[in-house]
Amino acid sequence: MEPLDRRVRRPIPRGDAGPLGSGPALGPRARRTAAMPFIMATVLIDMIAVGLIIPVLAPLIGTFTASQSEQAFWYGVITIAFGVANFFGSPILGRLSDRYGRRPVLLIGFSGLALSFFVTGLATALWMLVAVRLFSGAMQANIAVANAYVADITQPEHRAKAFGQLGAMLGMGFILGPVLGGLLGGIDLHLPFFVAGGLACLNWLYGYFVLPESLPPDRRQPFVLREANPVNSLRGLTELKGVGSLVVVIALSGLAQFMTHTAWVLYTTFKFGWGATQNGWVGRSARSQSSIIGTTRASSSARASTRV
Repeated sequence: MEPLDRRVRRPIPRGDAGPLGSGPALGPRARRTAAMPFIMATVLIDMIAVGLIIPVLAPLIGTFTASQSEQAFWYGVITIAFGVANFFGSPILGRLSDRYGRRPVLLIGFSGLALSFFVTGLATALWMLVAVRLFSGAMQANIAVANAYVADITQPEHRAKAFGQLGAMLGMGFILGPVLGGLLGGIDLHLPFFVAGGLACLNWLYGYFVLPESLPPDRRQPFVLREANPVNSLRGLTELKGVGSLVVVIALSGLAQFMTHTAWVLYTTFKFGWGATQNGWVGRSARSQSSIIGTTRASSSARASTRV
């Protein structure tokens, strides 16, 4: 028998070590299975935060205006400001996620969203609302990156189901958010913005500490600014056979839904004198229907993309 000080210590087989010796590392299949609940929770929190401000944004703008027509005009300007900035910013963020991974870009989006909510709640002039919506629109591409995340972690034959689950989280957040926003707005018009900002910060912490990266380094692509042009992105859609008509249908459907959501609060406020609480509760039924349509549309889109 060898002396104790000359024995060779042989490690006990434990499998692959996880990070910081925390245990066995998950294989690629296990990591992909675990990642889907993470991204679903991320999208749910994100959409609740966005939905919180729907019943109170128009009344908040009304505190800076002198008439209903002026309120409607500035509400449209502030809404369009986010959309225009997002139109140009999303392709850039999408390409950055192809280069550096989905998780860092999601964290950037959560940061922009939190800052947008906090500044909106503290705003003292209309120009501050316009500026912060431009800023947050340029920094946020959370839903687009979340879709790319799902595509990264699912096989083509399971992609339709995964997109349907993601659409369900979008719908649930878009139902719960306005109801909570209406209840909080009945207490104070600024309160929903601070709660939404807190949820966005919670989402950032969740993404930083829990959400795994979905895009491995060997699948990342170099960033080319020319390819981040939104016009080129739209042109690229026309080159995909069988997808052009589907894109038109989805665009028109989304336009109709967002027109309803945008005009709803103004109409009920001007016509019936409703406040944030009534708009939050009654608007829930319309959003429930549109959320069901959106979930079905997400599944159909995924099936079509799988065929292509």
